[in-house]
Order: sequence, then C-alpha cells, then structure tokens
Amino acid sequence: MGMRKIHYGWVICVTCTLLLFVTMGTVSNGFSIYLPYIMAERGLTHAQTSSLVTLRCLVAFVAMLLIGGYYRKVSLRVGTGLAVCCAGLAFWLYSAAETYPLFCVGAAVSGISYGLGSMIPVSILINRWFDQHRALALSICASGSGIATIVLPPVTTHLVERFSMSAAFRMEGAAILVCAGVVLLVLRNDPREKGLRPCGQTEIPPEAPATAVSPSQGALGRRTWILLGCASLFMGAVANPGFSHLSVLYTSEGFAPATVALMISGTGVMITVGKLLYGETTDRIGGRGSCLLFGGVLLAGHLLCCLAFVQSTALSVVNVLCLGLGYPIATMGPSVWSNDLAAPEQYPVVVRRLQVIYAGGALLFASLPGLLADRLGGYIPAYLLFSAIIALTLLCIALAYRSGGRDR
Repeated sequence: MGMRKIHYGWVICVTCTLLLFVTMGTVSNGFSIYLPYIMAERGLTHAQTSSLVTLRCLVAFVAMLLIGGYYRKVSLRVGTGLAVCCAGLAFWLYSAAETYPLFCVGAAVSGISYGLGSMIPVSILINRWFDQHRALALSICASGSGIATIVLPPVTTHLVERFSMSAAFRMEGAAILVCAGVVLLVLRNDPREKGLRPCGQTEIPPEAPATAVSPSQGALGRRTWILLGCASLFMGAVANPGFSHLSVLYTSEGFAPATVALMISGTGVMITVGKLLYGETTDRIGGRGSCLLFGGVLLAGHLLCCLAFVQSTALSVVNVLCLGLGYPIATMGPSVWSNDLAAPEQYPVVVRRLQVIYAGGALLFASLPGLLADRLGGYIPAYLLFSAIIALTLLCIALAYRSGGRDR
C-alpha cells in the first residue's frame, strides 16, 4: 500500500540519476582518475592527455547541436539508453588502446554519450514528470555525477593497482552496459505511458508537443541572451577542464595517487551534497541568489587549487569542501537560469542552447591546462585563469537576472 503512494516520477528521477552517473560522472569525472595512469603507462604527453578531454568535449558539443533532430527520430527512453551504451563502448575501446589514436577513438565515442545523454534530456524528462518539486528532482538527478565522483576514484584506483588499467576499463565498461539495460527497462517518456499525471499536478495536462526540443526562439531579450550565453560559456570553460585536471594538478605537485583519489572522492561527496543543497537553496532564495552564493564558494575553491604546491592537508580538505559545494552551479545553472528567465513553453529550447554553449566553453578550454603545463611547468597557472573566469561569470549572472527582470 505504501509503495502505491510513491509517484513513478520519483522512479524516473532515480533512473535519470543513474543516467547522469554514467554519461557525466563516468565519462567525464570518473575518467579523470585514469589520466595519470594513461600518461605513465602509455607515454602520452600532457598536451596529448588533455587533448582526449578536448576531443570528448568537441564530439559532445557536436552531439548537442544535433540533439534536437536525434530526439525527434528516437524517444527519450531509447535515445538515452543508446547514449549509455556509447559510454560502455568507449571504455572497452580504452581497454584495448595501446597508442594515442585509439584513445582518441574512445574519447570521441564517450563524447557522443555525454552530448546525447546528459542534462538536456534529463531536464526535459523532469519537466514532463514533475509539476511540483522540480528543483529538488533535478538536483537529485544532477547528483548522479557527484555520486560517480565518490564511488569511482577509489574503485578505479584499486582496480588499476590490483589488476591493470586495461582490466579496470573492461570491468567498468561491462558495468556501464548493465546500467544501459536498466535505463531502457525503467525509463518512460511521459506520465501518460503509465496512466499518470505529472507529480503534484491535480489536472490532466494538455498533449505534449511532438518534438522533444522545439526549434523556436526563446522569449528572452538580446541583452539577457548575451549575458546568459557568456555565463554558460565561462562556466563550461572552468568546470569541465578544471575538474578533469584536478588529479594531474595534485599528482604533479607531489601528492600520492591514493591521496589524490581520496581527495577526488571527497569532492564527489561534497558535489552530491552540494547539488541537493543547491536545489533546496534555489527553491528558497531564487536562482540569482543561489548562483552567486555557490559561485563564490567555487571561486574560493579554485583559488585554493593555486596553493597545491604547499602540500597542506588542511588546505586540501578546505578545497575539497569548496569545490564540491561550488560545482553544482556548473551542471544545474543553465537549467535554473532557463526556468527563471525563459517563458515556460520555451524552456526546452533555452536550456538546450545554454547547454550547447556550456559544452562549447568546455571544448575551447579543455586542452588549455595541458598546454600551459607543458609551457610553464605546471597546472597552477591554469587555475589562476579559471579563478578570474569564475569572477567574470558571477558578474554575468547578476547582470542577466537584472536584465531579465526588465525583459519581463
């Protein structure tokens, strides 16, 4: 009797959490723990290793540009299931890679998974399945990548040290394919497929549009569009490359691999907590206030990254807290800004465009840390640049909300 009281929307929420665990957490955050091993065992340079992140971001960016047509051809259930399968295939390719070119192929396939299976379809699904508690549901889904960051670093490190890097890739790839099966079996495109209304809705909603992503223009003023676009671009430039290179930053500054794995895992714990706090804070004080608050914490975290050379345990703990609490605005920010500033019927297209711009920022800056490390001898200069970019992002967000209020 008690189980009947649980709306199936929460099952969708948990399934989307698993989806993001794979397509964002495993493909991006979890893969970062492999980077030092790839350099050491396969002889890749800093620039070549960073270029794998660049290639993944490039393919993800292209996939996001094509995502509207993709989800007009296939349903959200099938499309996201295939995206998870691509992640599994990527890890099997990594397991077979002995040279740089095959690692590139794996990175490209992982980019397909990231581009087609991340926040865009999840945001649309949550909007379909929830009339109330949307921010909470979205924050639970977004915590999937944080959970991956908790679980995968120690697991991956153990598997690599106990068996081999190739074996670790194979085992994780097999687990990902199991996740794909769960997504295909459990996910449903719309509440009507279960004879339900959206969670919290008291009346039957009108028929959903035929396309998952509308091609029409979002009802935002030009100034607001520019500011939100810049904020998304800058956030992508910082969050994806910044997190992906944390392991090599601390390893290169003398931290032991096991210590770095623990730090990354700890950051994942705080990312998971931070996303739930971010959703609750957004419901209470609004998107503008929560973005500025959590963005300030993220800025502090990146400034602490610049002190990695001190090799201070205390600073590392504080940094883990700041990065974990701050990073939620990177994955959830564009969805929150779209919900706050766009007309409701334009939410899908606005969130898609901001996510594409976000991916573009990640693409443009993905190789920068490695290039700067090769030229300047370390990764700290990149984190100084990231700190400046975060400050500029917060300014753009504040001005966008001010401008968006005038638009309305």
